[in-house]
Amino acid sequence: MVAFEPSAGAGFGMDVAPELSKIQRFEAEALPHMGDIFRTATRLVGDRARAEDVAQDVFLQAWKSFNRFEQGTNCRAWLFKILFHCTQHHRRKWFRFPSLTEPEEFIEANLAEVPAVPEHLTDEEILEALDRIPVDFRAVILLVDVQEFSYKEAAGIMSVPEGTVMSRLSRGRKLLREQLGDVARSYGIIRPKREGQ
Repeated sequence: MVAFEPSAGAGFGMDVAPELSKIQRFEAEALPHMGDIFRTATRLVGDRARAEDVAQDVFLQAWKSFNRFEQGTNCRAWLFKILFHCTQHHRRKWFRFPSLTEPEEFIEANLAEVPAVPEHLTDEEILEALDRIPVDFRAVILLVDVQEFSYKEAAGIMSVPEGTVMSRLSRGRKLLREQLGDVARSYGIIRPKREGQ
C-alpha cells in the first residue's frame, strides 16, 4: 500500500507546513477507509493481488486529487467513486477490451423462480455465491447492502441514475438468492423441484 510519511516533506518544496496539513487531513479522512476499499475491490475483481493493485491505485489517485476534495463532504463515498473508476480502468488493462455483461433484460427474462434461502450458510458460501453473479449487480449489492450507502450515494459512486441502482439491486438480490438456493439444494436443505411443480 502507499505510505504517506511526513518525513518526506523535503521533497515538497520550501513551504512544508501546508503539505503536512494535507498529509494529516488525508491520513485522518481517507486512510481509515482503506479496509472497506480493499474488501470491496477484492469482491469486485475476484483476485486478492489484483485487488491490492486497485486499492493502491485508489489511494494514489485520491492523494493526487486530495486538494480538490471538499472538506466536510463524504470522503468514503468519494473514495468509492474513485474505486469504481480504477476498477474499470484495471479491467480494460487486464483484458484489453471493455468488460462484457449480459443485458439486464435477458437476465431478468431468464430468472427462474427463486427458492427460499436456507438459514445455515457460511460466510464463505455467501461470498462465493456473490462472486458468481455479474459484476454490475454484485457492485450494487456491495455498495447498498454491504457498505450501506444510500441509493443516491451508490448512484453517484457508480455514475448511473438512482433508478438503475434500484433495478440492479433488485435483480442482483434475486440472482444471489438463486445462487444461495443452489448451495442449499446441494446440502439437501432444500429439495429439488419435481417436474410439474
